[in-house]
Amino acid sequence: MFYLNYLLVFFCVLKQYPDQQMSPVKGYTLVWSDEFTGRQLNLKKWNHRGVGKRDESYITEQSTKLDGKGHLVMEVKTSTDSVLTGMISTENTFKIKYGYFECRAKFANTPGTISAFWLQSPTITAPGSTPDKNGAELDIFEYFPHLNRDHVAHTIHYGGYGAGHKVGGPEWGTLSKTADDFHTIGLEWTDTSYTTYVDGQKTFSGNQLISHVPEFIVLSLGVNQQAAGPLSIKSLPDHFIVDYVRVYTRRPSK
Repeated sequence: MFYLNYLLVFFCVLKQYPDQQMSPVKGYTLVWSDEFTGRQLNLKKWNHRGVGKRDESYITEQSTKLDGKGHLVMEVKTSTDSVLTGMISTENTFKIKYGYFECRAKFANTPGTISAFWLQSPTITAPGSTPDKNGAELDIFEYFPHLNRDHVAHTIHYGGYGAGHKVGGPEWGTLSKTADDFHTIGLEWTDTSYTTYVDGQKTFSGNQLISHVPEFIVLSLGVNQQAAGPLSIKSLPDHFIVDYVRVYTRRPSK
């Protein structure tokens, strides 16, 4: 009876404190997370990023909200003659080098949109930028509904965004069928490799273009005709819904 009571208490603690969740990749422990509880975005963890014109839309703070049910909801919609959408990051609050990064989310399905979870280096645009010295943009997932609704893309951008811009990938991960259309996608980033996981399955592993600088997290719902095709206005509004973001680091060897 004592053992059963202990288990009940243990699982109650896990439910009350979701940051005790274990990493699906062995040898890691949780160091940062947002479960998006409550009704207000936690501005001690996130900042609204790139507010204003971006590609074929305008980033607004009002486009990113919590639904009070444990989800972040990023909306893309029309307003008069403009398209409004959202983007947030941890640029001013949290940066880290190496770890396992995971997001559970439901993507916007409107052609022309890109639901994305990525890491960004604050020094990627430095002159002569290289991944080892200046980091890279690590697109853990981008979802392009105009291409293939059964896959997400894993891509690396490096060398800045001007004449020296280069791209590694994309590599494609197959989505599993889920009852609620949410998917769990992660990246293990070490000093020697990148490994991606989609719905519990390893989708890519490589040892090239490794970033060796601390990076911050970005969640975005982009509108870009060149990358995602013409925007299907009639399908708006649409939403990128995030259940959680979690970051783990490797536990020291005993």
